[in-house]
Formats: sequence, structure tokens, C-alpha cells
Amino acid sequence: MGLLLIAVIITLSIILDYFIFDYDDKHWGWLKKASKPVRRSVIGCYLLMSFVIYFGLSLPYIKPFL
Repeated sequence: MGLLLIAVIITLSIILDYFIFDYDDKHWGWLKKASKPVRRSVIGCYLLMSFVIYFGLSLPYIKPFL
């Protein structure tokens, strides 16, 4: 349940950053001119890297439970 909650929080934060918080196109503006497949792959890679970083940093804390 905790893993699902973390996945939802990370995904929602990236979606909110892309669609709402970046109103002046300073963070994701370069991606607006790209095609849809490129945008999907970049955001997918960004999500994947976020998950890998989160689990890599939390591994010492969750290792006793594995």
C-alpha cells in the first residue's frame, strides 16, 4: 500500500508540474515543440528516473523488510 501511495505521489507531482505549475514554460517549455511520442518518452523516462532515485535512496531503510 505504501509503494502504491509513493507511486501516485511521484506521478501526480510530475503531471502537476507539467500542466499547472509550469505556466511560463521555463521548465518544460522546450518540450512543447516536440512531437507527442517524444513528449511521452521524455516524461516516461523522467518518471522512471524519479522512481529509481526514490527507491535507490530508500533501499537502506526498506532492506530489512525484504
